[in-house]
Amino acid sequence: MKKIEKIGMLILNKQGDKFLVVQKSPDNITADYIMPGGRFEEDAPEECLKNEIKEELDCEVDFNSLEYIGEYKDKAAGRSGTIVFIKLYKGKIIGEPKPTTEIKFLHWIGLEDKDNKKVSVIIRNKIIPDLTERDILK
Repeated sequence: MKKIEKIGMLILNKQGDKFLVVQKSPDNITADYIMPGGRFEEDAPEECLKNEIKEELDCEVDFNSLEYIGEYKDKAAGRSGTIVFIKLYKGKIIGEPKPTTEIKFLHWIGLEDKDNKKVSVIIRNKIIPDLTERDILK
């Protein structure tokens, strides 16, 4: 099986019951809802998050708010025979997020989306259950 290493950012709303996901164009590899972030190609996670969040949301990362949540592993969205590993960080952004470059839509999702087939497998199977169990997602 192929392996992809990614970094993601968990951006919660003020109530802590929803988080931001992004959606690419339907003609991209996947139109599933995925975590903001991207391939982990830089040396430091902070540098990677800075670049990916700027590219996808046109926002800056509040580095003082960053907190490592954990690593998740599951089937990669839109890539059969591929496993994705996501190192997830919780944090705040500076600015109002808007879709840029390859990102076409932004969505706020929560616990009620755990069975939503538009949401990527790793978010449904691993991220939402873990965030709920750890009381990160209300």
